[in-house]
Amino acid sequence: MTNAVLFSEFYYRQVLAEFNYTPFDLRQFDFSVAGLDADTLNARYLCHHHGEQYLSAAPQRRIVTTGFGMSGAPHLATVSHILKMIELQRGGERCQIVLGDLDAYNGKAKPYAEVRELAERYREYSLRLGFDNEAGIVRSQESHLPALEAMYLLGRYVEQADFDAAEEDNHGYYADRGLVDATMTFRRALSLSLMAADFFALGQDHDAVLVMLGVDEHRYVRFAQQARARLDDHVPLRADFALTAAYTRMVRGFGGHPKFSKSIPGSALDVSTAPEEVHRLFAAEPNIPEESATYQLMCQLPRYDAATLLDLHVHCQRADPAWQRAVAEFADYVIDLIGLWPR
Repeated sequence: MTNAVLFSEFYYRQVLAEFNYTPFDLRQFDFSVAGLDADTLNARYLCHHHGEQYLSAAPQRRIVTTGFGMSGAPHLATVSHILKMIELQRGGERCQIVLGDLDAYNGKAKPYAEVRELAERYREYSLRLGFDNEAGIVRSQESHLPALEAMYLLGRYVEQADFDAAEEDNHGYYADRGLVDATMTFRRALSLSLMAADFFALGQDHDAVLVMLGVDEHRYVRFAQQARARLDDHVPLRADFALTAAYTRMVRGFGGHPKFSKSIPGSALDVSTAPEEVHRLFAAEPNIPEESATYQLMCQLPRYDAATLLDLHVHCQRADPAWQRAVAEFADYVIDLIGLWPR
């Protein structure tokens, strides 16, 4: 069995070294975005990739995008992504949420009817959480012709080695459990291609695209950037847009799993978790912030500012009454979020 990649500080440093990222390529925020100061952004996200290029574009000519695979109902790390998009939207950024129905249909071999129904529930959930569909975009992949056309046009500029190099760090861990094909099959290559093509589709109408993903998915942005570098005059696609990213930290999974996963039962707290179980899971986490899914979720969900998170870090280590009260209040907040999921 393949060992899980644990998303520790060592892992983050290893990513920089292995992929020749420099501190300029992946760095902490030293500027504000959407009314959020640098300290708060650094609490919400691990780092950004050329975020300054995104900000140099006029507000009406830039867009933030993220997406979710429809392999199952959302866990709280996914919910945190939706809430972060809402936070950015309310701060004035144009935002898009892509519901990966075709991604799950191909990449995870899920039934078509199931992923379409799940996409509609995700859409409704995003709106209930507060996403403004008039100011931004929340859509499925099915029938979105600009991305499908861009995927086909990009095909001649992508090599098989690009797909092999784009495997998620924990691919072997999931493949051993029968959750995904062991190799980069054609259907999985289609899934990755469509994701990258969506970045290009946005770039045809925007000067800057900011992709918000977990840091374990940084290879997907590289995949798109490598394809873009090969574009020539023969392709009717604009390539001179800024393709940037904001990467989130990972939430460590329950039961020894490396992260929250929609595909691995018991690894995550999700929208089906009962209220009493939410309280139990949060209270049972270790009093080590770097190993506590409770504290990591507090950082991910846009509920606390940076100063409050620093205080909570200390209280977590001390396991004092203030921490116990904070955990109970946070559990109630999460239960309210779960209650908004369409039943």
